[in-house]
Amino acid sequence: MVHLHSDERLGRGTALNHAFKLARGDILIYIDVDLATDMLHLSELIDQIRSGYDLATGSRMMPESDAVRSAKRGIASKGFNFLVRLMLGSKLYDHQCGFKAFKRSTLLDLLGQVRDKHWFWDTEILVRAQRAGYAVAEFPIRWRPGSSTKVDMKRDVVGMGLAILRLWREFGFR
Repeated sequence: MVHLHSDERLGRGTALNHAFKLARGDILIYIDVDLATDMLHLSELIDQIRSGYDLATGSRMMPESDAVRSAKRGIASKGFNFLVRLMLGSKLYDHQCGFKAFKRSTLLDLLGQVRDKHWFWDTEILVRAQRAGYAVAEFPIRWRPGSSTKVDMKRDVVGMGLAILRLWREFGFR
């Protein structure tokens, strides 16, 4: 195990890019530090890649999911995911769950295309993977919120909305 540290704030996306480029192994995983996703799903996450998927993500938003969220966060998340499906053509329910696994070769192929440096990184990698024809698995999870969050609802909602528009323009949707 290797511990990576930066004295400067890189942004979530930049930190993930850096860590994944240095990581070894055929299956690369990240899990939010608050362990909001029940770790009983870890073997299921890995098995999705072993069974042939290029990417796998847990979902708090599928009908079978068992997720507890505040009303405000739930509404914001549902609105965001609806816009991503509508504007970017994604087929997934939940783009922001911090419980993902990747086939190494697929992830390294996609990293050079991802421009977001912060919270939208998850969404951008999933949307780009789908558009490139990679197999993406999404499965329901048990999820409980961690004790604290770094998400600033006002600032980050605006930033994520602008990121959707940036990707929508890049893809040439009109």
